[in-house]
Amino acid sequence: MFNIIISNRMKRFFALIICLLMSVCFMITNGNAENDLFDGKKKIVVLDPGHGGHDKGAEGADGAFEKAITLSLARMIATELGSKYRAVLTRADDYLLGIPDRTAVANHRGADLFISIHVGGSFLHKASGITVYYFKEMSESDITFKGATSKTYNSDNDLTTWDNIQKRHVTRSKALAKSMQTQINDRIKHMETRIEGAPLVVLSGADMPAILIEIGYISNPGEEKKLRDTQILSEFAKAISKAIDNFLSEKN
Repeated sequence: MFNIIISNRMKRFFALIICLLMSVCFMITNGNAENDLFDGKKKIVVLDPGHGGHDKGAEGADGAFEKAITLSLARMIATELGSKYRAVLTRADDYLLGIPDRTAVANHRGADLFISIHVGGSFLHKASGITVYYFKEMSESDITFKGATSKTYNSDNDLTTWDNIQKRHVTRSKALAKSMQTQINDRIKHMETRIEGAPLVVLSGADMPAILIEIGYISNPGEEKKLRDTQILSEFAKAISKAIDNFLSEKN
């Protein structure tokens, strides 16, 4: 009889333990589901650090590489955006992605913004300043854009089925560029910020507001020094993040 009583008590005890475990599992699962739902409601910002891998991008006289600066800045921006937005990097390390792959990341994730990050390079060492580009269609004879910069962001082999879809977002992309200009001018002193339109393939395939920003000229010794300064990069990150937040918070 005593053994039977013990057995029944043990059964009730184990049943209680199982119920408690099931309740905990349900709470965890439900909590994760709520977190996933909340995370799914966040606006997505795709940050595209230019170049990578064997493609070093522009190089400064003191040995700074564009690919390293752009990745560092993209990581800082992602940190600044914090938990309010879902920041996605097209590359998280030192490897190369093709241009179609970069915009594909944004398109496949249904991103709200696409921001390509670069550093200017020129044969003219005095070339300076910050340029924010938005997509502007030009004639076929002018399909490869080269301005004061010696770099090009286009290639005949980079055309995709998404080609020129950015045209539908040009108005909002220009508004985003203006927001960037305002915030950068507020934080980064002694560097002029320009806005220009150009037929950049890396922007043409993005099905959302998109810009390309060159944060100074690495070929300019004075600006190379600034771009290697983590404090200045941090100021860029704050300015760009603020511009993103302002833009996404407004009804455009």
